[in-house]
Amino acid sequence: MANLTTQGIVLRHADYREKDRMLTLLTPFSGRVDALARGCRKPGSPLMSCAELFAYGEYVLYQGKGRAGVVSFSLIDSFYPLREDYDRLRYASYMLQLLEAQAIPGDRADKLFQLLIRSLKRLCYLPLEPRAVTAAFLLMDAALSGYRPRLSHCVRCGRRLGEDEARLFDAEEGGLCCAACASGGAPLMPLNSRELLWMKDVLQTGIEKTALPPADAPLPLLRKYLEGRLEVSPPSGKGLL
Repeated sequence: MANLTTQGIVLRHADYREKDRMLTLLTPFSGRVDALARGCRKPGSPLMSCAELFAYGEYVLYQGKGRAGVVSFSLIDSFYPLREDYDRLRYASYMLQLLEAQAIPGDRADKLFQLLIRSLKRLCYLPLEPRAVTAAFLLMDAALSGYRPRLSHCVRCGRRLGEDEARLFDAEEGGLCCAACASGGAPLMPLNSRELLWMKDVLQTGIEKTALPPADAPLPLLRKYLEGRLEVSPPSGKGLL
């Protein structure tokens, strides 16, 4: 079979035999790809840089009778600063684990791929609060995956909510619930006016342009919402607030 040249980023790796490593890659147009990097753990191997967590670059893959194999690699970014900040590393690892569970082999994932790369760059190179970056990642992931939350109307009765109304978030229905509809059904999570404004602003303008403080990012709510929708619970998400 012909070689496949694709951008990719390492979501997970596992040592294999003495000098090899199995990689789980996220690629834009082939989704999740498992590939073997032969000899990458050998000193001086040209594949050494391709087999580390967060390694982002251009992979040339060969698909044989079994799993794919890495033929060559050109590094674009290793996101090395993440390794120097434990908090940022935790948030970044959570993003990788969430997308590993979410991505499907063979399915196009270019929008999620670009979201991940942009989010990692924000964690690495911009003076943004990692908690807010992660909340924005979850919010945009939900929108790209077809779970954009409804933030203007009650998801139960459809009534448009006024600016001064108390708001509750229905994770099962995927949006706000008015006080009149709050009784019965699944437990609801409170969402204050500043958190709601932050979510709307990020969806409209992006995390880099919002002037609202990081404290307004409702990370626990967005974690519960998206993890529930995707039916996943990444181990690195434990303890993230």
